[in-house]
Amino acid sequence: MSDLLVIGLSHHTAPLDVRETLAIADSSVGDFCLQARKLCEEAMLVSTCNRVELYVALPSQLSAEDRDDRLSALSALLVRPRPAARSVLYQHQGAQALKHLLRVACSLDSLVVGESQILGQVKAAYRLATQAGTTGPTLHAALSRAFLTAKRVRTETPIGRAAASVASVAVHLAQQIFGELGKQPVLLIGAGKMAELCARHLKQAGADSLYIANRTRSRADDLALRLGGSAHDLSELEPLLTKAAVVISSTGAGVPLVTPELVSRVMRARRGRWLLLIDIAVPRDIDPHVAEQENVYLYDLDALSDVAAGNRQERSRAIGQAESILDEELRRYAERAVLDDLAPVIKALRVKAQAIAKAEAARVLPRLGGLSERDRTLVAGLAESVVNKLLHEPLTNLKRAAAEAEGPDLAQALRRLFALQLSLEPEGDPALDEGSAHSTSVASGAETARPAAPISPDPGSP
Repeated sequence: MSDLLVIGLSHHTAPLDVRETLAIADSSVGDFCLQARKLCEEAMLVSTCNRVELYVALPSQLSAEDRDDRLSALSALLVRPRPAARSVLYQHQGAQALKHLLRVACSLDSLVVGESQILGQVKAAYRLATQAGTTGPTLHAALSRAFLTAKRVRTETPIGRAAASVASVAVHLAQQIFGELGKQPVLLIGAGKMAELCARHLKQAGADSLYIANRTRSRADDLALRLGGSAHDLSELEPLLTKAAVVISSTGAGVPLVTPELVSRVMRARRGRWLLLIDIAVPRDIDPHVAEQENVYLYDLDALSDVAAGNRQERSRAIGQAESILDEELRRYAERAVLDDLAPVIKALRVKAQAIAKAEAARVLPRLGGLSERDRTLVAGLAESVVNKLLHEPLTNLKRAAAEAEGPDLAQALRRLFALQLSLEPEGDPALDEGSAHSTSVASGAETARPAAPISPDPGSP
């Protein structure tokens, strides 16, 4: 089995200007994963507004020097647009890498703890990597456990019951500044998923004057039709900025749509009225220098983190419950991994013992003349039954020891004592499944402990 590793940066370690430089569009993720796989066995990239993380699988038998060389090359690939960003990268491997993945999928590592978008983003990243052909057994097993754990956290704790997302924090901020939003015109720049979330939160907050501007007019029309408001082209941005009191931008166009020059003209037309700009796009839609103008207040993702800090305090109890579930699932994963490693040993011992029993029965039966066919079957069955009874207790103890440090040592002792030759492609031992939890398919929201084939994340669920 290969080792799981993660190399990345997030809002915990890197400011927004670094994150937006390294962000990779969905259309380029597959090519990036293919480049990364030249240095590893499996690769998956998670690139969101708050993190850029590369999950890889490396052969466990690599020398320490070779492993370090590959990790260095993968780090260089990840920060290629901005080499200085290597200083803010973190690395986790093995159990720590899996724990990090689970915390990300469960939204315990998010800027807004409990937000639901990150799970959909991880599923999308897994889907893109699978389509590119860069996933395999290690990532399949890790993602299976991550999706299961995220589902348990959502259903068994209150962490996601209250509105919690970057969009909700943005709207909450607007409410803190203006109070009643029903009297304030709001402009949404962009008509994607984040804009739709903002529109829903704005409606719940009482906003009744909503403008939606988007590069593709049909998407703005669709969002306005479904959630209310008026649709506009980006060419109308200047008059819309003049009218709006609150602006939330989420296009990630790659170049600033709202520039200091544009805002300067807008503020002259507004005659000093306040303008609140909230930029939740990566890369940013609004040039940060616009905040230098009088009565213009700009918040980007990093600025929203102070608002989100209160969210984490309110959810401290739910976070504790979620962490307990995460620890439980990590323990189950580790136990299952050891059991899977023991399976070839258990199978080899049973095969060898049963072969000896059959050979001895075949040697003795010709000497027992006059036996009926029924009696001959009983003798052969007796030999096999004796073997099974002799093996039952030691193999049961071996499986129980899988969760303890002595498990691998006991397995190695069995191999030496019985001179076992392991199959290169061992089949699973049905007995290993006794007592294992959550053995249904991931497609239905549950988990397969270590799937041999790719799981199929549901792109439609967040």
